[in-house]
Amino acid sequence: MYYIANNILNNSHNAADVVQTSIIKLISYKEKINDVQCNKTKYLIVTIVKNTVIDLYRRKNNHPMLELEVAEYIPDFNTESMEDIIIRLGDAKMLAEKLAKLSLDYTEILTLKYYFEFEDKEIAENLKPSHMNVRVRLSRAKSQLRNLMHDDEFYSHELRTCANEGK
Repeated sequence: MYYIANNILNNSHNAADVVQTSIIKLISYKEKINDVQCNKTKYLIVTIVKNTVIDLYRRKNNHPMLELEVAEYIPDFNTESMEDIIIRLGDAKMLAEKLAKLSLDYTEILTLKYYFEFEDKEIAENLKPSHMNVRVRLSRAKSQLRNLMHDDEFYSHELRTCANEGK
């Protein structure tokens, strides 16, 4: 079961989760399984594992998870004013919403670069594209994020206000 899941997912942690979930699903078929070595039983196990992998993909696509730590946004009530806390939490929420609209590749590369503060070389080692490809993806990701931010009516108003005050 693990071999099948890991071949499809190429991720040992997710494969282990799929195996665990598949075993739980198999429990409902225990009355119908007479011979473990039977080809029908093997086919049933393979089918359950593959369907569990598909469920995992669907769940991840329907609920994209951002690699942002929630703990970073927990306010420190002793040192910040309530207005600053609300503004910071609002900015973080808006940024998370915009990142969720980007492709997973772009979200991942922006998160690694600016949240985890990885160097381009480290990102290339982790994601396996070339160093130049990381730079190109980063540039494209920033451009798309910038376009999403400019499309946001509130954010665009804030930019115009800040630009006018700076003159």
